[in-house]
Amino acid sequence: MDPKENQSSVPCLPDNAPFTPEQRAYLNGFLAGIFSRSPAPASVVQAAVPVETLAPLLILFGSQTGTAENLAKRIAKEAGKRGFAPTVHDLAQYPMAQLASEERVLLITSTYGDGEPPDNAKAFWNFLNHPSAPKLANTRFSVCALGDSNYPKFCGFGKDVDLRLESLGAQRVHPRSDCDVDYEEPFAQWLNEALTKIGERGEASISKSAGVSETPLETRNSKLEASPSAPKFSRANPFPASLLANKRLNAPGSAKDTRHFEFDLDGSGLTYEAGDVLGVMPANCRELVEDILAALRCSGDEMVPGRDGTEAPLREALLRHYEITKITQPLLAAMAERSGDDMLKTLAAPGANGHLTKFLHGREVIDLLLAHPAVRFTPAEFVAVLKKLQPRLYSISSSPKANPGKVHLTVSIVRYESLARRRKGVCSTFLAERVAPDETVPVFVHTNKNFRPPPGSDTPMIMVGPGTGIAPFRAFLQERRASGADGRNWLFFGDQRSACDFMYRDELESMQRDGTLTRFDTAFSRDQAEKVYVQHRMREHAKELFSWLEAGAYFYVCGDARQMAWDVDAALRDVIQIAGGRTAEQAAEYISGLKSEKRYQRDVY
Repeated sequence: MDPKENQSSVPCLPDNAPFTPEQRAYLNGFLAGIFSRSPAPASVVQAAVPVETLAPLLILFGSQTGTAENLAKRIAKEAGKRGFAPTVHDLAQYPMAQLASEERVLLITSTYGDGEPPDNAKAFWNFLNHPSAPKLANTRFSVCALGDSNYPKFCGFGKDVDLRLESLGAQRVHPRSDCDVDYEEPFAQWLNEALTKIGERGEASISKSAGVSETPLETRNSKLEASPSAPKFSRANPFPASLLANKRLNAPGSAKDTRHFEFDLDGSGLTYEAGDVLGVMPANCRELVEDILAALRCSGDEMVPGRDGTEAPLREALLRHYEITKITQPLLAAMAERSGDDMLKTLAAPGANGHLTKFLHGREVIDLLLAHPAVRFTPAEFVAVLKKLQPRLYSISSSPKANPGKVHLTVSIVRYESLARRRKGVCSTFLAERVAPDETVPVFVHTNKNFRPPPGSDTPMIMVGPGTGIAPFRAFLQERRASGADGRNWLFFGDQRSACDFMYRDELESMQRDGTLTRFDTAFSRDQAEKVYVQHRMREHAKELFSWLEAGAYFYVCGDARQMAWDVDAALRDVIQIAGGRTAEQAAEYISGLKSEKRYQRDVY
């Protein structure tokens, strides 16, 4: 899964600029260096560096939601300061035949779903695995993998790419870094060390030969944070937004609790576009904190290291600084060692993936503590085996054109019971239950440039968004209505029951009446004996759906990555085969074409 950070763009020369590849590489590297948010070193600004002393550096990124792309630009900025001539390429746009001629490659990629490549990296991955893939004997490389350790195949695609490049003969100059959702520190360390290693080949480093500053990355980062041009509010410094609305969208009788939240961004300086994501920093459940303190036999007043390195009382640290539901591998290993439990030892050992997944399902930290009451941890030992509390990312369900100064979210509230205990989703119940009206919530905007309405106002778009997947498409429709766009819009929406789960019904039907929503097909799975889902509606209307695609329509999917996204993708392939008269192979090629043209976009989780 792609974790999600906002960065300013780096200007690059257009492809048709009248320069040789070497000149283009030099100038792009120079621009990358001087257009950072912190002032460039004087030695870079003077730029009296001959082209031949600069080392070309290829930076490739695989990105589903924009995080890897943003970090690739940061790599280019840092590389430009160190005397490299960097070029940054989206893996979907990189001319793969050139790979064998590249001497220095830094690749940063997210993992989609559970071990899959992000959409823009699939063609590159197929290229690497083709029997005719080139040997890379002259290529030196390092990989930074982004992922989410909540998935069994954590950073799976990054690991696969790293091993495949090596098997093709490329030389790994620095070990791969596997970054969890809290990626800033490991990314900065990898970048600093990878640039140093890739610039060495038995002679002085590139930065020394080019005569540019070698200020450590960590030092420059601290200066960057203080730069007056840096955004005031960000992931590192969320804005305290007032909660203006907390409205249940499901009617009585529903098995679900889905909420509509509205926040006030006035005075924040934060801006967003339809398709972007809002990060929310939650606090944990106080009742669960007290249960954990009781299991630890602690008062809560003991001082422990907090999230930012400063000390905090244990109660406060468990409330706001650490994840207290997910059982981490270090906690499992520590509990296995201290309890002597053979089953825990087996589960904590490498290769226990299947059994471990089954054991962890429905279990939380509190269950492990209560099951082994004789095991003792000091407060500092306990927080050391926990993960730091991370923000949760939600697709924004409003358009800034229709809601200036406000931002909306559509959130499913997670509550369930397991092992005779009631469980709560950390952030969803924080918003639904623990934030009073007009209280503030720490938020930031994460730009998702890979998920946007079509660039042309007259371009048709098809949106598939069951359940809370409706969120970004509500934003898209509001955006098109507010801007007067005249492109046709088709929405597939589904949930359990139309009587109680038809979210935003009045608003959507109003858009249908005024022509904003050209076609609107629904699939309520529990309203008939046989379950019907959005993919069934797609197949029912295959002929018309294919005609929209042939007319240039953009196709969007938002929602569950584990099942729905796969089912919708399979239905789309069926539509192309049935209505387009294509073979399975031709349908796959058709979809690859849609993706390369950015006409097939997904926001899945």
